Amino acid sequence: MLPNPNVRRLDEFQVFSFQFQVFTKAVSVEIRILSPDDLPATVSLLAYLNPKVPEEIVRQRFETILSEHPHYQAYGAFSDQTLIGVAGAWIATKVWCGLYLEVDNLVIVPEHRSSGVGTLLLNALEGRAKELGCNILVLDSYVSNSPSHRLYHRLGYEIRGFHFVKELEDIAH
Repeated sequence: MLPNPNVRRLDEFQVFSFQFQVFTKAVSVEIRILSPDDLPATVSLLAYLNPKVPEEIVRQRFETILSEHPHYQAYGAFSDQTLIGVAGAWIATKVWCGLYLEVDNLVIVPEHRSSGVGTLLLNALEGRAKELGCNILVLDSYVSNSPSHRLYHRLGYEIRGFHFVKELEDIAH
């Protein structure tokens, strides 16, 4: 079981610090809202998650999200000042559930997968959702991503429906 985070205020950002074991080496992980300085590393991770989309398009789309959508925040997991995981969070309201937080683009660098980093990010987002008064957390996951499905089930997420997509044009460009 992972320890509870120590939370401290840093300017306007809330920072979560965790200690946990990865293999036999102690690793310190900090979860915080991403800053503009984190953009290059963030884009690399998002491009890894979306291999059919050129990295420049990933960068443009992510910059658009950050600049045009005030109800979106991006969180990063850092180990030794290195970005090892990313998750976005959309805050919105729907008729059926009220205020909710949607987890978006959760990705962990391959060498830190199955080490607890994804759990830390999701727990941090759950804490943020509770602070904001959200009723539920939601997320989408690629059908083929069974390792992430096991994580989501373990953390209490349930499959409640289908996500239908109809492409109107080539979304990779």
